[in-house]
Amino acid sequence: MAKKTNDSDNKILELIKEINRQKKEIASAEKPQYITNCNFSYSENGSNVTNIHVESNVGNLIKIVAFLSSQGKCYDEAATTLGVESPPAFTWAGFTVKDWTSDIKMRLMKVQIASKRKKLETLEARLNGIISPELRAKMELEAIESELK
Repeated sequence: MAKKTNDSDNKILELIKEINRQKKEIASAEKPQYITNCNFSYSENGSNVTNIHVESNVGNLIKIVAFLSSQGKCYDEAATTLGVESPPAFTWAGFTVKDWTSDIKMRLMKVQIASKRKKLETLEARLNGIISPELRAKMELEAIESELK
């Protein structure tokens, strides 16, 4: 029986570590460092600007990346068709597709943080409900030890 409890405790510890890793990921996503100016427009003259900082519609963010990816591919094909050996890199409003995509990924993470945080809290509560007294004592001792250092 002790072996079974030990296996469960080890599994619980692994799951707690994963929850803590995901919490750190959330914390870093809450303070994103954007590369672009986050003002996207489907026309380069800047009409009908979408502010990525506040855009919460996941579909709209996906459409922006799809549009930029498509434009970048068409640009490369046009350069090949024209026989341009070293064309300048494709940019949109002064930023590369990679820069826009990176910023939109960060925004998506931020949009999804609330639901992810709630899910992690629920999982953590469930794990806390099944932790053995021995493991709980061990974890508390480790927490006290780390606070004393």
